[in-house]
Amino acid sequence: MKTGAILATAATMALALSACPTVPNQNLPDAKLVQQFQPHDLSTHAVRSIRQVVIDRVAVMPIVAAVPFGGDPLASGAADVITADVYQQASGTWKVVPQNQVMRAVDNVPSGVALDDAAVQVGQAVGADAVIYGTVERYVERVGVGYAADKPASVAFSLKLADMKSKQVVWTGRFSKTQQPLANNIFNLPTFLENKGQWVKASELAKEGVEQALDNLRASLGSAPSSRAASAMPPN
Repeated sequence: MKTGAILATAATMALALSACPTVPNQNLPDAKLVQQFQPHDLSTHAVRSIRQVVIDRVAVMPIVAAVPFGGDPLASGAADVITADVYQQASGTWKVVPQNQVMRAVDNVPSGVALDDAAVQVGQAVGADAVIYGTVERYVERVGVGYAADKPASVAFSLKLADMKSKQVVWTGRFSKTQQPLANNIFNLPTFLENKGQWVKASELAKEGVEQALDNLRASLGSAPSSRAASAMPPN
């Protein structure tokens, strides 16, 4: 079936799906409601007391490569791309600690320290209310061009939020997605329409995942995106 015909069919189905009942708009949906209606590519968990966490200043640690045994090697720059996306998303809601300060604090963490403990040390060192950090487990680039890929892009990463007051992880999120043809999964319809029927790059999947994850984090905290800028530019 040609792309034009597929898009026409998909648009008709989108109109039908739009008639389905929706959840009433709430300013502060509870954590269970947030999880129930989150994208299927994203899984999250928040502690019950997360609404008590107050964040004004947040630190974003560099994402760490964590490829499982037997996994595909990460494409070049994978961790940096996701770190930059997280930094950009966080800067729309909170004051973000300048990245050079975060890097100095990271360099002072003794080798061999677990990532969760390192996040607490970094947060204390830079005076942050919370720290966003995580790992990238899969970042495979698309092989081929937009309309005729031989191999789709595939991305998986995990993020955490550590609260400096309690010194505990209060939110976790994991995004995992390999782009599929619409014929394989009709529930990919919204993404199919957004991508105009094209095969996307790994960086586009990563950006989509970070946006979903940070949207869920904001909803879980009861925070709304703001227009205030970050205190420093994101990492290159």
